[in-house]
Amino acid sequence: MFLPQRIDLYAEALTASERNLAASLRQRYPEGLLDPASVMAAAAGTSAPTVVRFFAKLGYPSMAEVRREARTQLTAALPNPSQRSNFTIGGERSLSECVDDTVLHDLHNVQATFQQLDMAAFQAMVQAICQCQGRIYVVAGENSSPVAMYLTTHLNICRSGVADLGSRTPFPVDRLLWVAPEDVLIAYSIRRYAQDTLQAARYFRECGATVLGISDSMAAPLVRHAQHSLLVSTHNASPFDSYTATFALCNALVSAVAQQLKDDVSQSLQKRDSLWAKMQAQAGAAAGPSPRRSARSKGK
Repeated sequence: MFLPQRIDLYAEALTASERNLAASLRQRYPEGLLDPASVMAAAAGTSAPTVVRFFAKLGYPSMAEVRREARTQLTAALPNPSQRSNFTIGGERSLSECVDDTVLHDLHNVQATFQQLDMAAFQAMVQAICQCQGRIYVVAGENSSPVAMYLTTHLNICRSGVADLGSRTPFPVDRLLWVAPEDVLIAYSIRRYAQDTLQAARYFRECGATVLGISDSMAAPLVRHAQHSLLVSTHNASPFDSYTATFALCNALVSAVAQQLKDDVSQSLQKRDSLWAKMQAQAGAAAGPSPRRSARSKGK
């Protein structure tokens, strides 16, 4: 619930000074919420303590939460970090406030992502990954490449045939040569919506393959090409998108796949540990005895 709705809900409980403040804030919403309490008070002809009590009465736990709402509302429609910078880092903040604002935004991002989670779509995506008879490809834009890397790394331990399509520009078209109807594409795309990711999703659908989308809006172009989609919240206290909720959702996805394929995962982990030990031993043998040990041998 945002400020206008909160004001309507608590209208009868507001004092005369608080009603004047509410009218002033409505006129300057949401950018006015970024002002210090003293500035809000001066604009409404009241005091800073009245401003603080007003927001507490409306259910805001802190002024930091008020600023978070303002930044979220102001930056939601701005795809470019340079456009968002004035509303996120334009004012003065201490280092402590930067930390607090970041934690507040990411807590809300994670909460919003899982509150809106479509469990039917989540289950369908887990099933598609587990039951895929072909290969599983993962793709994300260049700035989102860590997301693709995370999913590829962990799903590859859960099952075979997982590959990262890459985030290079121009797009590595050769990796699409053998796409087949039994394949699955997991595509991640958030605002600015990289064209390479959308082209890959479109091509997989043309091939009859399954496309699983993760995006920040049901209006995102990727959603039109995906059989199943999940949404993430990416608001931040800086000009850049936050990936905290994205990794939390991906973690849940990997956890669910691992649970469904627990026997395969157990075997692959044991095999990985065995391979690791073998390669470590081979690397040690190739390096030969240490200089200290060789010196001791010569002294005998």
